[in-house]
Amino acid sequence: MIHVIAQSTGHSVRRICDSLQVPRSSYYHAAAPTESQRSDAQMSQAIGTIFHHHRRRYGYRRIWKQLAIEGIVCAPDRVRRLMRERGLIAIQPKTYVPQTSDGRADLPSPNLLLDQPLPGQPNEVWAGDITFIPCGERWLYLAVVIDLCSRRIVGWALADHLRSELVVEAMQQAIAARRHTTGLIFHSDRGSQYGSRAFRDVLRRAGMRQSMSARANPYHNAWTESFMGTLKAEMLQNGRFINASDARAEIFAFIDGYYNTQRLHSSLNYRTPNHFENEIALVN
Repeated sequence: MIHVIAQSTGHSVRRICDSLQVPRSSYYHAAAPTESQRSDAQMSQAIGTIFHHHRRRYGYRRIWKQLAIEGIVCAPDRVRRLMRERGLIAIQPKTYVPQTSDGRADLPSPNLLLDQPLPGQPNEVWAGDITFIPCGERWLYLAVVIDLCSRRIVGWALADHLRSELVVEAMQQAIAARRHTTGLIFHSDRGSQYGSRAFRDVLRRAGMRQSMSARANPYHNAWTESFMGTLKAEMLQNGRFINASDARAEIFAFIDGYYNTQRLHSSLNYRTPNHFENEIALVN
């Protein structure tokens, strides 16, 4: 305030302090930032850069981990405080319950994952699901295949229908990308798409075993539900795509250009799926 008055009136800081009966030492102390304030300003800038690079998708824990990856040491509580002071609020995923599966598989398969630990290697267990994507005045439907070891999305397909071709296309993409599928377990809900003859034939030719959740129990397929919630919160942000071409381009950019390659996953000890798989490959 004194500095502003000095600039607007042309009077010296000394004269203004004398008139206001304010010690000049107090003014100079307030005007000069402390070492702690300078450090906070630098750290806040680094935090803001990461926050905006990831389009509000990172909360303080992931930002703290990303800072560590970049060689910047900072306590997580400090990151949270500086984010709060700057008003940096991450996107909060919502719970979505897609109305895409009817649970009417003609020949339901047993749940092969029941009471089993998560796989320790890629290409041991995949899971799949379908969700709706708002687009213009209609819905599109996204089917994904996720590797439960690395959380990597290994296949996906987008269509304007819920026929079995949708999940067949996603699975064929995954098989083409991975190839080594003999003995692999594929898990899903009991939707008719996954119980169709066309889809079962794809699994049989690839040497895969089929597993299905209990009827009306989405918690048996929580991995894909979690991904769908993340995708809708972080990519859509409560919006809609303009058209199918726009949706396809954005989904590709999110999955292949960000989720698999850049996004730190807490379940992977804050590594990306690609990084996690590369580490496993080096060990093996």
